Amino acid sequence: MKTKLSKIALFVFMALTLILSACGASAPAATPTVPATATVTATIAPTFTPTVTFTPTRTPKPTATPNLAATQQYEDFFAVVQKIHDAGQISTTEGKFVELDDYGDDLASKLSYSWGDTSVSARNFIVQADFEWSTAIKTTNLSGCGFVYRIQPNKDHYLILLDSYAGIKLASSTDRGTYSMGSPSKGDQKLADYGSGPYHAKFTMVVNDLKNYVYVDDVYYGEYDLLEFRITESGPFAGALLSATESGYGTHCAITNIRAWIIDP
Repeated sequence: MKTKLSKIALFVFMALTLILSACGASAPAATPTVPATATVTATIAPTFTPTVTFTPTRTPKPTATPNLAATQQYEDFFAVVQKIHDAGQISTTEGKFVELDDYGDDLASKLSYSWGDTSVSARNFIVQADFEWSTAIKTTNLSGCGFVYRIQPNKDHYLILLDSYAGIKLASSTDRGTYSMGSPSKGDQKLADYGSGPYHAKFTMVVNDLKNYVYVDDVYYGEYDLLEFRITESGPFAGALLSATESGYGTHCAITNIRAWIIDP
């Protein structure tokens, strides 16, 4: 069964452009704000100001679908799993295959992001999808499609983003603020030419314990070391959008053909 989207908008100060554009940059200490209502707003200086809302839980489509097309999709994705296993990025090929609803959104709010609710949770997993994104005006601010994952009960989470200007960026969001973890290391390629827009790419992400591996158009971009002391437990993951501008429609993101392999739920 496919999931129903929910929009989660998170507002960010202008300083994020400098922080996320720099590899490995870190932000100063932040001041947390305690959630007070069902819509949680936290003001963090000088990084993100998130606002969180929720919709009813839905269930992903089941692993086994008794038709030829579903069997072919499973076999195609298992080839991806096998490739990642052969690269030593996961220790087992055992897992559950799921297909998720497409995600799409427009957000005209400068340096803010939103995400959908798939109601699929995992600690270790592989997810792959086709990204298309564009902005209403030409800008070098970070924007594009990505994923949030390991969303914790206290709203701690990771945000990973594919941007046509700066490549792949990862951020960790906790009650202390949302901080850039820079660009991936030890990869084969750092930037790609996505043309003049709308931009297109196939994005693959592997989350395994304290490691995050990323691929763009089947090219290995590198790895991240995740936090050892926070955001280590299982949590929901979903498609996400980061907006670069308030002009016009802001930033558009469409994530399609979302498929995942749940290794450790």
